[in-house]
Amino acid sequence: MRVHRTSHPRDFVIVPNSAARHRGLSFTARGILIHLLSLPDGAKEDVRTLADRNPGVGRRGVSKAVQELEDAGYYFRRTIRDPETGRVWTETFVYDTPQESPVPASPGTGDPAARSAGTLPTGVKELSSKTPEKPLPSPSVAKVQTPAAPAREGFQGNGHQGQEAARVLARLATMDVRLRLSQRQVQGLVPLAAQWLQNGASAVEIADALVHDLPAKVHSAAKLVADRLTRKLPEPRRSWARYVDCGQCRNPLPVGQPSGICAVCSGVQVHPDLQALAADSEPDPAVVVRASEIRAAMRAHRSAVAA
Repeated sequence: MRVHRTSHPRDFVIVPNSAARHRGLSFTARGILIHLLSLPDGAKEDVRTLADRNPGVGRRGVSKAVQELEDAGYYFRRTIRDPETGRVWTETFVYDTPQESPVPASPGTGDPAARSAGTLPTGVKELSSKTPEKPLPSPSVAKVQTPAAPAREGFQGNGHQGQEAARVLARLATMDVRLRLSQRQVQGLVPLAAQWLQNGASAVEIADALVHDLPAKVHSAAKLVADRLTRKLPEPRRSWARYVDCGQCRNPLPVGQPSGICAVCSGVQVHPDLQALAADSEPDPAVVVRASEIRAAMRAHRSAVAA
């Protein structure tokens, strides 16, 4: 077999041979791993979307392959709850090498241990005790001003959009080190990035617009990001109402009801079809006469028994 390789200036992924040739993983699991590693940081991808894009594998096959990646330490899922809003979501971690934990362990707390300092060479200690050290003058450094994000009319970004925008901006350095932003610069650019989310853009679209086609030399990452967020701002997209199915009859719930069952299943409201049937139907005269005869016979029978 002759293998031909070409150089790629952009849009490529580096995968170690230990992952591509992992004999403990099926070919489906390896393919999914390479696909996930090729996506930008912050991409929305799960078992359902993978199965939809690969109908030949099926959801069960994709789920089995993802489980293989989890068992091998390439894929992790962690449920996170926001202590302020109570919102719960699942964070996914994908690695190109096996890991034992999705995040490094937190350092232990406590006072630092006391250690003995090494002794100075002979004569240096006496010299330092006789001649006090003079502090060196600190050089004057000009304070770098962070470019402020221009305020945009109509911005109504809520807390969740602001947090998502800050997360996207803070992770730009993982895609290209030239776009490393300080915390202050991220906070100044959050309104611009949040405007993208308000207009209907996703985090992946924001990252693609900021990372692709960068110049050979980036003099100011903050100014470049602010310029691209301003010039490439998409038009507001139409927002569609989202409906949730009833837990019993599977009919759509009213707008604004996040979960549960509908009013018909709970017994609060009569089914519309039954209401229409009761309103449109008229009793048959023969049925009315027969019902009267049956009631009269029952009254006569009760009277005879009582007598």
